[in-house]
Amino acid sequence: MTETYPIQAELGSALGTERADQLLTKLDDYSNQPNAVKGAAKRPSDPELEGAAYAAFAAATPEGVDFELDSIGMWGLLTLAARADVTILDRLPASRADNPKVATIRRAATKYRKGLMEAEAPRPGADSAE
Repeated sequence: MTETYPIQAELGSALGTERADQLLTKLDDYSNQPNAVKGAAKRPSDPELEGAAYAAFAAATPEGVDFELDSIGMWGLLTLAARADVTILDRLPASRADNPKVATIRRAATKYRKGLMEAEAPRPGADSAE
């Protein structure tokens, strides 16, 4: 990773270069950007990774985001970032904001959050006394 790719560099700083490279390689292996979004949306929850993805996008300039979103894997990473805070999508450059993939990511983030809330909710009829 080089300074040419600030989001990737920030992710590497947060997660460690090896872990970041493994994740980005996996996300880049999808055949196209929409598939990277769908694949990332199906990943198991990983708050540390999602927080690092969010921080990497939040620290980037709009120009940096626009440049890096030309790759397949960055759309997957943006999907993970939106799990941490969906408002990251509101910071996208205007040229990217109305992309259909953004709507897909927003729906995936909402579904993810709903799933987390359901998993944390107490189950009716569960015996809380031990």
